[in-house]
Amino acid sequence: MEILLDACAIMAVIVKEPERDLVIKLTQNAVIVSPNMVSYEIANALTKMVKKKVIEKERMINAFNYFKKIFVKTIEIDIEKALEIAWDYKIYAYDACYLEAAKRLNLPLLTFDSNMIKVGKELSLTILGGEDAGY
Repeated sequence: MEILLDACAIMAVIVKEPERDLVIKLTQNAVIVSPNMVSYEIANALTKMVKKKVIEKERMINAFNYFKKIFVKTIEIDIEKALEIAWDYKIYAYDACYLEAAKRLNLPLLTFDSNMIKVGKELSLTILGGEDAGY
């Protein structure tokens, strides 16, 4: 089984957020799929944490190295369709990329982002995480 993970779900694992165990449980026997820009989004999220003084440089580097050890099947995005989703739902392009891929590939989406959960449900996606997963 394949599950599409957004950066939020991956970050929960690599920086040991409360949702970490749930992500590991839900993906235990699954192939993790994510858009090919996910490594950039992970790097950006980690630098935001440094900027906010949530983590130090060493932890940022260690977290990214941990991310690199996770097998993630990366996929191309149909940017035009993602931009249409972004326009229609007034969301960020990054979020729309995950939604576009999940919809096009008919994959469940694992996220803890409340806005993505809302839009994903409106797009008739199977959403893992959030309220549906006991989060």
